[in-house]
Amino acid sequence: MTRLSPLIVASSVLLLSACATKEFVKETVAPVQTSVEGLGTRVQAHDDGLKALDGRLQGSEARIVALQQDAAARAQILNNLPKPPGLLMSTVLTDDKIKFSSGRAQLTEEAGRELDQLVAKLKADNQPVYIEIQGHTDSTGSDAVNEQLGLKRAEAVRLHLSRAGLPLARMSTISYGESAPLADNKTREGRSTNRRVQLIVMR
Repeated sequence: MTRLSPLIVASSVLLLSACATKEFVKETVAPVQTSVEGLGTRVQAHDDGLKALDGRLQGSEARIVALQQDAAARAQILNNLPKPPGLLMSTVLTDDKIKFSSGRAQLTEEAGRELDQLVAKLKADNQPVYIEIQGHTDSTGSDAVNEQLGLKRAEAVRLHLSRAGLPLARMSTISYGESAPLADNKTREGRSTNRRVQLIVMR
């Protein structure tokens, strides 16, 4: 029986060991390599997602800046607009001496003096004002007649103020007729109170 030399036996053992090692490495490393490759793919996808998110954030920031600039521009425009007139005073010709007679639009002397005092005050203040002159009536007569009567009373006051030195362009008249009573029109005193002119002075 032929005996194998120790060298051949050793070589065979080493060869078998090498094959076994390669198989072991292949079986062990291959799954790890696949896992690493999958992880790399996920990391890349995550990076791509972060880049996309960063792009959206930059777009949002740009829109926010644009909105802020637009809001600032609108605020500047509003600041440059002329301020709406504010109420400075309100004067009502209600004293018994200066009330209008029923159906009449003429001012009494007392009413004229009252208006002259108002003009003197406005001239002393030396500030531009705007005056709305409101004419009112009692409920005697039709709505149409009272509408015209209220306007005539307001125009009478406007004419007097103009002659006293106030510019016509700074005054306007409006008639409320019988629609805004201060008192009950069922009584004589109430009707007398409702026949009036009210001046709204605005600055």
